[in-house]
Amino acid sequence: MTAFHRVLGTVVVLAFVVIMAWALVLWLRRRDDLPDGLRAVQHWTENLLVVQTVTGLILLLIGRRVVTGMDDAWLHYLYGSLFPLIALVGGRLAALRRDRRAYLGLAWGSLFAFGLTLRAVQTACAAPLGDLPACLLG
Repeated sequence: MTAFHRVLGTVVVLAFVVIMAWALVLWLRRRDDLPDGLRAVQHWTENLLVVQTVTGLILLLIGRRVVTGMDDAWLHYLYGSLFPLIALVGGRLAALRRDRRAYLGLAWGSLFAFGLTLRAVQTACAAPLGDLPACLLG
C-alpha cells in the first residue's frame, strides 16, 4: 500500500467519524434541518472514497497487491470500495427521502461505510484491531 493510499484511507475513515459525530450532536440537540456543512463533508467524503477506490484500482493494475501471501486479501477490495460506496449511496438516498432529520440517513450510511473502510485497512495491514492506530498512522 502506497503512502498516499494509506493517508487517504485514514482521511476517509476520519471523515466518516466526523459525519457520525456531527449527526449525533444534531440528534441530541433535536435539530430537524440538515446543515450545509454536513452535506459538504458528506459530499467530499464520497469524492475522497472514489479517489481512494480509483487509486486502489491503479495499484492493482500495476501489480501492487494488498498483502502477498494473505488468504483473505480479496476482502480488502470489497471492504475498501464496493461496500462503502453502496453504504454511502444508501445513506444519501435515505437522507433524500426524509422530510425531517435527513442527517440520520447520512449518519447510518457513514456508520456502515466507516466499519467497512476500517475493515479494509485492517485487511491491508494484516493486523489485529488493537494495532490499527499504528497502521493508520503508519
